[in-house]
Amino acid sequence: MKLDALPKEFSPYKQLEIATNKLIDSVALVSVNGFIPVLIGKGESPEIWVTIPADQQGKEWRPIVSKNKSLLDVITVIAKENMIGVAFADEIVFEVKEITQESVEITKCNLRPFGINVFLEDDCLKIMTNRYSGNTITGAKIFIDVGKG
Repeated sequence: MKLDALPKEFSPYKQLEIATNKLIDSVALVSVNGFIPVLIGKGESPEIWVTIPADQQGKEWRPIVSKNKSLLDVITVIAKENMIGVAFADEIVFEVKEITQESVEITKCNLRPFGINVFLEDDCLKIMTNRYSGNTITGAKIFIDVGKG
């Protein structure tokens, strides 16, 4: 999905944390070629949307999770009290935990099985060949924008 075509029911959290990075008043962690692979919104528990590249160039994308509902048999959405996880072939690739009504923490992130080089390693967020830790970003819609959108 693109920044100008977010789901109507999407409501962002005030704060998103991953590794030691904080995003305040943001929409998404990363966009690739203008597409947002993971979108986290607030509801009764965290709500998640996941889209992945449909071609090798990353020009076409398709949804695989829509508001906590898996759209593919190989994807499982695991919901617990204040957590939501996405598993691919029985391995949790993404997990988010609600800390307060206004903040969430991404506790697991490995989008590499979907062809997106974004993952957690130690206390760092790795996007492509770059490592991010200890950043606080306020008001940016997207933390990291990769490629042409």
